[in-house]
Amino acid sequence: MEKNELKVVGKGYPRHEAMEKVTGSACYTDDLVIPNLAYGAILRSPYPHARISSIDKSEAENTPGVLGILLPKDVPSRLYNSSGNPPSPLAVSDERILTDHPLHVGDRIAAVAAESPAACREGLSKISVVYEPLTPVFEIDKAIDENASCLHPEISDSNIFKTIKAEEGDVEAGFKASELVMEDCFTTPAVSHVCLETVGCICYYTQDGRLTIWSNSQTLFHERRILSEILGLPESKIRIIKPAMGGGFGSRQQLHNQPVGALLSKLVNRPVKIFNSREEEMVGTCVRHESKCHIKTGVSKEGLLQAFQAEVYHNTGAYGTHGPIVLAAQSKKLPYRISHYRYEGNCVYTNAPVAGAMRGYGNPQISFAREVLFDRIARRLKMDPVEFRLKNHIHPGDRIPGSPLELKSCALRECIEAGEKIRKEIDDRKTSDITNPDSDIVESWGVALGMHTSGPSNNTGMSSAAILVNDDGSANLLTGSADMGQGSETALSQIVAEVLGIELNDVTVTSADTLYTPFEMGTFASSQAYVAGNAVFAAAEDVVENVKTALMKYYKIGPEAIVWKDGLFQIAAPEEKISLTFKEAIAKITFVENGTIIIGRSSFKAEHSPPPFAVCWAKVAFDKLTRSIKIQHIIQVVDVGRPLNPDIITGQIEGGIMMGLGYALMEQVTIDKRASKPSANDLLAYRIPSSMDMPEIHTHIVTSFEPTGPFGAKSVGEMTTVPVAPAIVNAVAAASGDDISSLPLTKYYNIINRR
Repeated sequence: MEKNELKVVGKGYPRHEAMEKVTGSACYTDDLVIPNLAYGAILRSPYPHARISSIDKSEAENTPGVLGILLPKDVPSRLYNSSGNPPSPLAVSDERILTDHPLHVGDRIAAVAAESPAACREGLSKISVVYEPLTPVFEIDKAIDENASCLHPEISDSNIFKTIKAEEGDVEAGFKASELVMEDCFTTPAVSHVCLETVGCICYYTQDGRLTIWSNSQTLFHERRILSEILGLPESKIRIIKPAMGGGFGSRQQLHNQPVGALLSKLVNRPVKIFNSREEEMVGTCVRHESKCHIKTGVSKEGLLQAFQAEVYHNTGAYGTHGPIVLAAQSKKLPYRISHYRYEGNCVYTNAPVAGAMRGYGNPQISFAREVLFDRIARRLKMDPVEFRLKNHIHPGDRIPGSPLELKSCALRECIEAGEKIRKEIDDRKTSDITNPDSDIVESWGVALGMHTSGPSNNTGMSSAAILVNDDGSANLLTGSADMGQGSETALSQIVAEVLGIELNDVTVTSADTLYTPFEMGTFASSQAYVAGNAVFAAAEDVVENVKTALMKYYKIGPEAIVWKDGLFQIAAPEEKISLTFKEAIAKITFVENGTIIIGRSSFKAEHSPPPFAVCWAKVAFDKLTRSIKIQHIIQVVDVGRPLNPDIITGQIEGGIMMGLGYALMEQVTIDKRASKPSANDLLAYRIPSSMDMPEIHTHIVTSFEPTGPFGAKSVGEMTTVPVAPAIVNAVAAASGDDISSLPLTKYYNIINRR
């Protein structure tokens, strides 16, 4: 794709749904009005590990307003994997729709359908369950102890149920050749997604055997396939629709309540709505994987990386879901030149909350460990940490360690140079003088690199698109891509408008409906700009080719007599040369004797997953007397290829910084050991950053060009979270002199991050 001047792509258009959202008129799943709607609710286990000796639903069945009750014996017993991923040998089927052997607090035991939410709650309270509590295990170290009881003996003879390995070169030889070898063990906590909209669905199983589901989902087509398998219903009879969506961040990349809602609807012969409370959201959906990473790195005396080894354990909670695939993706996230590389990742079952997909997909955990250790190495070598990264980062033509992918684009050096310029400007305008050696306040900067993917890192990204051209030359884009708030529909519309030479407001979008939109692998792995974008680009080019064919017929000319260039069809007709805009051409070929309607279509299967890059700096003030830290500035500079919409990208950077800030400072899903359950199940106990907690943010987009991307674009969404926590930790370590190996920082410091 050529680096030409563009008219629509690269411009900061507002998101097309912005007005609906700010005025409150956007229609979310919970806003839908469905005739004869019933309500559903799920009875969840209060124990992290137990067996159920008996369930009695007789009193609940007689509760006013209760329409029907499902117990484990009433639903299909087939094991399944709830993750919204393509079929993979790494996906372990270990979960049931309802269970009599709960493995975590919040596990699904029974379900009630009723006339109202209040009747649902009353019905649930009347279900009598006799539990036999069993000893739970929450920590990785205890779960992998040889004496630990195995939580899934049907899957594995130990709680380590999958191990992922990658190796290149000779790691032991690399360490022997190194002048300096450093290692440490780093831990990161489980954290919650905290989407504004909780998990919810409306399921309608009609008497003709068709199932329609409205849900806040990222992976509609995979969920349709999984539901088909566990319900014994052909995919052609399942329709899933995504209304407006209040966030996802990976938590909607798997089935949650949909199987229960579908079976309740079938039972009562009415549509059934199930929405999680915030408490259910915190304990009954999924979290980011808690991790334990042992990193060992060797360097030459000049500071060149020689060998890198990572041994990783992820706490996947009670069920496998995404676990092994997260580790496989994690093994390919090293933005440095290293000849000798070894990775081993282990998935560990525990009775902690179920872990799943979350923004970064294993990348924040290992990047935290790697970037913090690299800063220690730089200090030991008395080398500037920015210089260390300039010496070692990957370049175009390099291959990513652990991956066969050869880089075609990488602007890391340009990102570092731009960020250093911003950093100097910040320091030059500093008004306070707290660098006095006698001051109790120490200010320091920290830096970290990050990279991610543009679609799944195993190159399984796939998307398709169709474009229906109206008689006035406007276009309807049909895409299976699910916009969950990131603005992808606007960016995809810009691609259509750019290719066809029309205005952005001439493009409308129908998305994420398995009956009417073409197949889409899903909104995950930061795939929309690159994977869905390439499908949309090709569909738009197909439109142009189909218009050219119709014009050839209209003017009775051959293909050599018509060219599409700079938004015009240039036609060498028998009697004259003609230039037509896209809309003029459509008018010519539509309203004639042999008129035609133009439809463009395409599918795209990724052969590459070109990584975008980010460099992040954090400036902190450390109070030696109170051991308090205040985050003053965060800079993030990104390489996303050619930016499709700079305003949307800036929003993604700022949102990613906020999530990374919470990960570094305060967020943690903790287990109350006395109560044997998560200690935070609401937003009073579980703290996330508010606007008042945010430091001054500085963003910059370096324009590069990815030759395999639509108009040279790569992705942005997940990458922006990845380097934030290690940049903050490196700043705090530089200011305090402490070696920090664990998150969040509230374990060690007082946080005074309010402006």
